[in-house]
Amino acid sequence: MDIRPNLTLTQKQQLRLSPQLIQSFELMAMPLSELQQRIKAEVETNPALELPASWDFSYDRVAREKQQREARLTDDSYSDSSAYGSDRGGYDTEATERQSRFLEGALSRRASLGEHLLTQLGYEHLSDEEYEVGAILITGLDANGFFTSEPEALLSETQRAHLPKMLAVLARLEPAGIGVRCWRESLIAQAAQQGMEGEELETFSRLVNEKLELMRSGKSEQVAKELGIDAYDLEVLYTFLKTLTPFPGQSFSSGPEQFVIPELSIRRDGGELVMQMNDHALPDLRIQASFEHLADHIGDEEEAKKATAYINEQIKRAESLLFQIEVRNKTLYRLGQVLMKRQREFFLSGPLYIKPLTQKEVAAELGVHETTVSRISTAKWVDTDWGLIQVKGLFSSAVGEEGALFSKEAVKEMIRRILDDHQGAKALSDQKISDILKEEGVSVARRTVAKYRNELNIDPSFIRGTN
Repeated sequence: MDIRPNLTLTQKQQLRLSPQLIQSFELMAMPLSELQQRIKAEVETNPALELPASWDFSYDRVAREKQQREARLTDDSYSDSSAYGSDRGGYDTEATERQSRFLEGALSRRASLGEHLLTQLGYEHLSDEEYEVGAILITGLDANGFFTSEPEALLSETQRAHLPKMLAVLARLEPAGIGVRCWRESLIAQAAQQGMEGEELETFSRLVNEKLELMRSGKSEQVAKELGIDAYDLEVLYTFLKTLTPFPGQSFSSGPEQFVIPELSIRRDGGELVMQMNDHALPDLRIQASFEHLADHIGDEEEAKKATAYINEQIKRAESLLFQIEVRNKTLYRLGQVLMKRQREFFLSGPLYIKPLTQKEVAAELGVHETTVSRISTAKWVDTDWGLIQVKGLFSSAVGEEGALFSKEAVKEMIRRILDDHQGAKALSDQKISDILKEEGVSVARRTVAKYRNELNIDPSFIRGTN
């Protein structure tokens, strides 16, 4: 037998994320308010950047930008001037101070759930790949802190290797109980995070998953018997349960300090749809023309070299930021055009007419990777005739049988309307809702109805019936 060592040369491709590419991903996923903060921080630390002296709100400016937007609507391309407006007036030495005052006032708000979680994620000891997976998972959570789809579906095949670890990381972030699929799982996760384990956690899980209806009906003796515990222990568990929060993320989405800034507007105008970008929300950032020449008059050669290196580094940073903002806004504009076309019936007629549409389909139409569509859709809002809606809400999976497919969001709207129509009457069970939907040509199983009802934050019938 030949046991001589055999050397084989193989080629391996490996993608290494550059700092600029990571920054591009960051800016893609940033909501408008967070991008404003990022710009503010860059202006305060980078002297190469300057802000327009007239970045304020005036009738002349609004009228001018309206003309620019209307002109853009007749052109399929998206020019640099259309992103921010090209005629904003001159610059002066007070620009940064005025801009800072504006941003301080505009951004004095409570952090969103996503921002709160991302901040905590930044303190974890993670690799770049793990952090990227964690950020994607966080963007897949709804306002309650729950996944609206299976977390595996949010990740690429290679990213899924990090899923178990990152789900465990999410489980220890605050507020407790996020990163699950529904309020029942959230209650159980909160109990585990507070130290409940073993047989006690198993009993608590059975109480949450199987016995709440009986408890609300006053049948505690039956529940204690079925769980195999005495009445005192049941009372302790049930009292503890009442201290938990079924929808932990909602504390971040309520209160007078909360607001969102829509980045797109898609509205009806004379039977047609008109799309506009929220151009005035970002300043017309520029690089100071005189900044690169500041070292020209330094007599000492060594000091001049140091100054030149510093100047070049700041200009490089400024150019990178401007480029990334331009890419972000161009991508968002193109996405808005596709959504306006693909979800035309929704924009014209309302939520019942949202069509099945996946991020993969839109990515193919835009000629970009699916993760790019996911990032640019994250935490973005569009102003419609039907109110503010998240851009991600315009993506919806297909529900029903072949030949009679409806979007998930449309079915959820049907469920909401069915329940609204039956207010005051006997609370409808999930099975009854399923039957009503079937009569309307929508075949949805009872479990699916329950899942969508949970996503709508609507209680089960036995709870609604007690109100």
